[in-house]
Amino acid sequence: MLQEERLQKMKEHIDLAIFCSLHELCETFGISRATARRDLNLLADANRVRLVRGGASAVSDGTTYDPPYAVKKTLHQEEKARIAEAAVHLVHEGETVLLESGTTALRIAERLRGLRDITVATNDVQIAAALANCDGIDVTVIGGSLRKGYFATLGYFAQMTLERIQADIAFLGVDAVDAKRGFMVSNAEEVPVKQLVLASAKRRVVICDHTKFESTSFLQLCALQDVDLVLTGRELDETVRAKYEEAGARIQLA
Repeated sequence: MLQEERLQKMKEHIDLAIFCSLHELCETFGISRATARRDLNLLADANRVRLVRGGASAVSDGTTYDPPYAVKKTLHQEEKARIAEAAVHLVHEGETVLLESGTTALRIAERLRGLRDITVATNDVQIAAALANCDGIDVTVIGGSLRKGYFATLGYFAQMTLERIQADIAFLGVDAVDAKRGFMVSNAEEVPVKQLVLASAKRRVVICDHTKFESTSFLQLCALQDVDLVLTGRELDETVRAKYEEAGARIQLA
């Protein structure tokens, strides 16, 4: 099989599967790991796939989709670590923190362990587990229906709890940020939970990597002006940052 043909078939295979490991691609196309890596680098350079740890994931051509949690956890790890570190500096002892489910929020939870006399409320069972043995942190788990594969609780019971919570600061993730449509998500069940998270906190912080900007997703969550701060990576282009700040967003780079 010629390389050009193999690259096309490899892209189609990854698009169909959403995520493919390096081992799977080697087995499927009968190539070495070195050849698979070279092929993936060529596809990534052409923005036809996205490289992730251990393989590659599909690149959406239209509205942003919500990739599997296992894939999300591998994306932009160094950037997410910086965002989490900056987020922790916004938390003060004695405060109540609302951590909405997500891979970057999990990074924040891991860095909160050194603080004392704080309360964390979360609808993410992995975040709750990460903080379970911290003496200085009281953890409240927001119950509900577990979204399979994503560790998040949603639905009636989650919403009922959030209606009764008042937090000092909330951190939440989004799937896309558009200058006109604001913050957007791809899963309809998440919308009421995220909106209640926003309504339950005095300070509202969106945490997202730089790739979420200049994209759209299925559903509008809120306007840019409805949050107090957007924490993102320093990889965000300065022109893009200026555009969104002019549109009403307050952005901090980490």
